[in-house]
Amino acid sequence: MAERDLSGEHRSQGFMQDRRDLRTMRALLIEGGGVRSAFAAGVLDALANEVEPFDIVAGTSAGALLGAAFLAGQHGRSARVLRDPTCRAAFGRIGDFLRGGDLVDLDLLYDAAEALEPLDVTALCASPSRFYVTLTDVDTGEGGLIAPEPEEMVDALIATSALPIAVREPRHLRGRRWLDGGIALPVPVQEVIGLGATDLLIVRTRQAGYRNSGRSGRLAAPWFDRNQPALAEALRKRGDVYNAMLDLIDAPPAGIRIEQILPRRAPACSRTGGTDVDVVRDHLMGMDAGRTWLTEQRLRAR
Repeated sequence: MAERDLSGEHRSQGFMQDRRDLRTMRALLIEGGGVRSAFAAGVLDALANEVEPFDIVAGTSAGALLGAAFLAGQHGRSARVLRDPTCRAAFGRIGDFLRGGDLVDLDLLYDAAEALEPLDVTALCASPSRFYVTLTDVDTGEGGLIAPEPEEMVDALIATSALPIAVREPRHLRGRRWLDGGIALPVPVQEVIGLGATDLLIVRTRQAGYRNSGRSGRLAAPWFDRNQPALAEALRKRGDVYNAMLDLIDAPPAGIRIEQILPRRAPACSRTGGTDVDVVRDHLMGMDAGRTWLTEQRLRAR
């Protein structure tokens, strides 16, 4: 196959280019991070109604939840969910965990979010963008990128967020058992390139220069050695997989353009918690980062 000619004025216009140009396929990728995703929620709220639809939107863990609301046109929903006391109560449930339950109650989180503001699955599925979520197969340790059908949407969004140990039981979908997509497929850069994407915008929840030490995966792995050895191996490799993804972002294949929007400081929220003030601060930081990126794109397109 001949290499695409992606030079000249078209390339200088970046993500604001004329959508009639059939040489490009644009993808928006959203990293997970639990409550830390308040930053990414702010970025997406800044981008809402300011960019043409992406051809592909793919999210991992909390990033998938944000992407779903973004495509459904429910701007601000993700921040409202993260700020809601009932939704935040789903995180850090130490008492439940010590009694054999989940540290993060995903069913409570989903029910509370639906009570606050139901996800418009009809609008999501009617979006012109193809929506994908990442998952980790418990029995093979491999990552999967799937486009959920409407009737699968809830199960897929919960499965991609099911962090091992924090959630004791895998989620079932399409006859397979899944956990958090961030284990084996933290950001599906190579996968969306394989789908034909040429221009990737990645919304990260980690600062520039971050590298994954792999320590948390190695500490978690022994929990699964006996009954789920493939998952244990995937956890041990998680740091290397994440860093290989970063290397690909830094040095993409010829003809592939990758841009990132990253927090300028470490988010105030952690993966499993944060105060209302922390959520607001991170969301505002994300909105500022998104608006800055848009301004840069407009200047580049002149």
